[in-house]
Amino acid sequence: MPVQPQAASARQQWEASFAAQIAEGAYNTAPVEPVVRMVAYYLRHHVVRERISSLKFLELGCGAGPTLVWLAQKGIEVSGVDISPTALQLARQQLERAGCAARIGTLTECSVISVPHEDGAFDGVIESCVFQHLPKAERAAAFREAGRLLRPGGLFVGYLLDVGHTIFAAKRAEQLPEDPGTLILSDQKSRVQLENLGLCHFYRREELPQLLRGFSAVDPCLTTYALPREEAKRRGYDEYVQSMWTVYAIK
Repeated sequence: MPVQPQAASARQQWEASFAAQIAEGAYNTAPVEPVVRMVAYYLRHHVVRERISSLKFLELGCGAGPTLVWLAQKGIEVSGVDISPTALQLARQQLERAGCAARIGTLTECSVISVPHEDGAFDGVIESCVFQHLPKAERAAAFREAGRLLRPGGLFVGYLLDVGHTIFAAKRAEQLPEDPGTLILSDQKSRVQLENLGLCHFYRREELPQLLRGFSAVDPCLTTYALPREEAKRRGYDEYVQSMWTVYAIK
């Protein structure tokens, strides 16, 4: 199947980003803590310990795979998809170095809006800072795909930008009129930081239940924290507040 121009462009963008992350030693090697926390809550209250090894989790946009490593170390079979083949190579390396090769399901190069797995194939689907970089129609499609891939009673966890973020507050006047909450960011030369990753959507609470329509429970949890002043100044701000939604949802 030929690669669509938009997908090819996205792959090129993220390949360049991961190349820069490798060069700068900046790709993630630690799991995303808010995602880990939500998964831990789910496992504690919904899964008996003896059944954990039978679970299958998928990460949409797995990047270098640190959260997959954490899941695999819990005994879960893990699969990941990413549009960047370099990211998938990193994810496999990280899993193998952690001694988790036997718990790898599949690592697949594809878009998060069209994943080659059957309906209800997974007990858990997670994403971290991926859907926010998709155009409006594709964002909605990605949430639908997450729902399609989950079995009934399965867990979705998403980690997403919030409109309270410093960057959105500073650039609110530049949001796209046809897609409120969305900015096109290209402030710095770095391909690692948010400020130069192109399209970024900052979510409002009321959007999230609509995007996860049909789930039995949708609970967006807001986290805000300030970066160290040194890091804020490096990014061009006197103060820099991360404001993020961690969405806990049960199908």
